[in-house]
Amino acid sequence: MNIYTMLLEATAGDSFVRLFTEMNAWTIAVFALGIIFCAIEMFVPGFGFFGISGTILIVAGIVLRMIFGGDLLMLLYMVLIALALFILMFWVFSRIITKGRLSKTALFHVESAVPTGVTEGTHDFTYLIGEVGVAETMLHPIGRASFSSGTADVVARDGYIAKGAQIQVVHVEGQRVVVVESDTNKKQ
Repeated sequence: MNIYTMLLEATAGDSFVRLFTEMNAWTIAVFALGIIFCAIEMFVPGFGFFGISGTILIVAGIVLRMIFGGDLLMLLYMVLIALALFILMFWVFSRIITKGRLSKTALFHVESAVPTGVTEGTHDFTYLIGEVGVAETMLHPIGRASFSSGTADVVARDGYIAKGAQIQVVHVEGQRVVVVESDTNKKQ
């Protein structure tokens, strides 16, 4: 170990100790209030009063410490302490939301208000698969077709089907009924 390394370690240890022992009450109050405001901001979503004020107070606390006899290592320590506290607060907050009482409140439920899957307003066209019908309109590629069970809006898989042509349903995906021209039309 050379002298430069020993001097650096002695200065680093001294700076860390002096960071807390020589800190005045105003600096402690401003820095701590900034941390508290940032913690409140985690519970009140949005980058509002508490988030902006907390960030300003933390920076002001670091600047005050530098004005009242701080050095570069103290600046680094204070930034690292603030970062570590933010990470700790975020971890605690995320644990509270996912596993604590807050997870059971309506504020943190992330479910869709719109029902998923088939609902009352969604018709189930799967019964049409394989059924043969007649194109009521020209399918270019979208149009209307009639089947023995009624009429439906359909989509031609291959692009164009003439009005009056026989068609067959090959696929249904939700409300989308996909048809092809029937083999009996092609043989004629």
